[in-house]
Amino acid sequence: MIPAGAGLPRHVPRGVRPLPDTLLGLRRYGAQMRRLLAIDAERREGPRAPAARTQGMDYAESRLYSQGDDVRRIDWRVTARTGRAHTKLFQHERGNDLYCLVDQRAPMRFGTRAAFKSVVAAELAALAGWAAAEGADRFGALIAGASGAAIRTGPAEGAAPALCAALAAAPAGGEAALDVLAARAAGDAAVGTRFIVVSDFADAEETLAGAVRLLRARGDVVLVWVFDALEVQLPAPARYPLTDGREHLVLDTAPAGVRAAHARDVAARRERLARFGAQPGTRCHAVQTGEDLFSALERPFLERALA
Repeated sequence: MIPAGAGLPRHVPRGVRPLPDTLLGLRRYGAQMRRLLAIDAERREGPRAPAARTQGMDYAESRLYSQGDDVRRIDWRVTARTGRAHTKLFQHERGNDLYCLVDQRAPMRFGTRAAFKSVVAAELAALAGWAAAEGADRFGALIAGASGAAIRTGPAEGAAPALCAALAAAPAGGEAALDVLAARAAGDAAVGTRFIVVSDFADAEETLAGAVRLLRARGDVVLVWVFDALEVQLPAPARYPLTDGREHLVLDTAPAGVRAAHARDVAARRERLARFGAQPGTRCHAVQTGEDLFSALERPFLERALA
């Protein structure tokens, strides 16, 4: 048995802005990132046995209908048998396209351990591009928080460095919600694309649910939750001054109500992501600022996020 982490490099993102040389230098880790994303392993599995093909997809299962589902995919046979509306779920035929939606919005520019969340997210996005290049796949990307800066899907050999340059430029503006950006990404991508979404997922639950639904309508989804230690566990009760260089505020962690509300919010976010990760065609990872990217990605989400 090969021990966990065997053969994996070690890389800890640092700094408050993505650096072009660092992003480009991550190319040497393309093969390792490809393995962690299980790109080739999942393609070897191939699509499930066809039972009800539609637009390049294979039938996977049926579940209870929920508001927002496509009415064209209602499973009338199961609905008639059970008396409750059910929706068909499909497994996409896997193509050779990867698409990364990377969050660089204002809340991502925060960190207390080695790097801002935005830097960690940028390096993960670059690694996704280099993983695609390693397999000579097609790659595209959309940067949330950079006025919707997009890298048109094409050969990853050219698209990955283009993403690195766009991330390092870090243009300001564009604070659209994640579901709005997901709609754009889904519209730009081919059916069967594997989507990699890197974010702190601070959007409202319905917004995140809408984003996942839109992407799952086009292909498989990998969610990578980037968080800071201070966000998941408040420091000892006290008053802490905070600043972004322009505005100043005080974080008071002493009130019991504040600590209880924070714990509920963190638990809800973890549970939400775990629930999405349990859906067919969706997986989750969690990476904390200040830790090694590769060991974090290798660790199962529930083991990491619910510890």
